[in-house]
Amino acid sequence: MWRIIRITEADYGCEERLPGEGEKALVFLKEDETGKAKQVTVEEAFLSAKGLSEGNTWPEEKK
Repeated sequence: MWRIIRITEADYGCEERLPGEGEKALVFLKEDETGKAKQVTVEEAFLSAKGLSEGNTWPEEKK
């Protein structure tokens, strides 16, 4: 299970977005069982739609 440790802005104003592409967020995750860490970049709208914030469990990926 991955937990959201930190969410920061991934766009710093110098990256161009494609038309219709939303603002990006950089999400830092840590796996509870092993202590492994990783980062993912997602659209901020995804975080809002899922109600995700720091401390929440990252949604499982569908296989």
